[in-house]
Amino acid sequence: MRRPSATFRAVAAALVCTAQGLLPVSMLGGLAVQIQRELALDEQGLGAAVTVFFAVSAVGSAPAGRLLQRIGPYPGMAATAALSAVALVGIATAATSWTVLVGFLIVAGMGNAIAQPAANLLLASGVPHARQGLLFGIKQAAVPVTTLLAGLSVPALGLTVGWRWAFVLAVAGSAALPLLAPRRAKVPRARDEVVAPPTVDRWPLVVVAGAGFLGAAAVNAMAVFLVASAVATGIAPSAAGLLLAFGSVLGITTRVAMGWAADRRDGRHLRVVSQLLVAGAVGFTLLALGTPAALYVVGTVVAFGAGWGWNGLFTFAVVRSYPAAAATATGITQTGLWLGGMVGPLAFGVIASRASFAAAWLAGAVVMVLAAGTCLVGRHLIMRARTRRAEPAERALEGGIGDG
Repeated sequence: MRRPSATFRAVAAALVCTAQGLLPVSMLGGLAVQIQRELALDEQGLGAAVTVFFAVSAVGSAPAGRLLQRIGPYPGMAATAALSAVALVGIATAATSWTVLVGFLIVAGMGNAIAQPAANLLLASGVPHARQGLLFGIKQAAVPVTTLLAGLSVPALGLTVGWRWAFVLAVAGSAALPLLAPRRAKVPRARDEVVAPPTVDRWPLVVVAGAGFLGAAAVNAMAVFLVASAVATGIAPSAAGLLLAFGSVLGITTRVAMGWAADRRDGRHLRVVSQLLVAGAVGFTLLALGTPAALYVVGTVVAFGAGWGWNGLFTFAVVRSYPAAAATATGITQTGLWLGGMVGPLAFGVIASRASFAAAWLAGAVVMVLAAGTCLVGRHLIMRARTRRAEPAERALEGGIGDG
């Protein structure tokens, strides 16, 4: 039987690693009704538990990226598999209170902090350069895939054998990950390919992380509150759930399509990210209008298709800017994404409860426009830093120094 190629194994491992890092909190969201009923949790307690998960992910992301840059992606993937398995099994067998649940979500957050830099480093070093855009898009599609899996687990398991069995079966990804992940992944590079120095421009990346924070804050709030907002506008709960599933499929499709297009474009990736964010803001504005229902559906299509479709291209742009320091660079920017995932739903919920869903959607639209502007500023700073690094080398060559 023909063995799978190294590229296929790398992509499969990156996809499973990304999904497995997020699966504990995705399952918690999908099965929230059943879990809240059994553990006597209200919405505030559930939201606080999710916040803890993303806070741990944010704190651990940058240190994990620096460590993995030195030791390679495989140990990180193995750690993600182990930590996710402990969290999933622990929640399934021992979560009888909010405190125990949060304890295992802390473990899951540690695994999630490691998962993204590990997967990004594997793709940066283990797949062909010319196909990285598409493959990063596929890898980032794991995020909406976990939302789909969590949603499907409700009728398949949560309402039949019980929510705890859904967490048990989710451990399958942890078992498969160490087997999928190649211990060493090398890709031959063309002789004339320029390899960036193994350094990162920290402050430009912090600005890019700020753009990620703002964008993630908006779209994570959308994923959490779309159904509740739809029901509040008069859409039936079952139809609202289908609308969320349809939006998830759009998010998957857009991430892959944007990656495919990136492989056929010469740079300007962060500029395209900013354009997607602006389009997402238009979708949020349509959601704010709410009625008629057809307008809400159009808003969902635009908000999910564009507003949730930029993440893969965002990560690919950072990796392409720092190919020799992919884990370190994406560890910094991923911190912004996790912080956005933590703050966004909380802020949206406060605005929706104290004002209205329309006000919350409009606030989200403003945040997405700010994210687009911040992304362009970060792009400018990265390009300026790159120019400054190139100037000494050019002067050396002009003076007859170097091997050029």
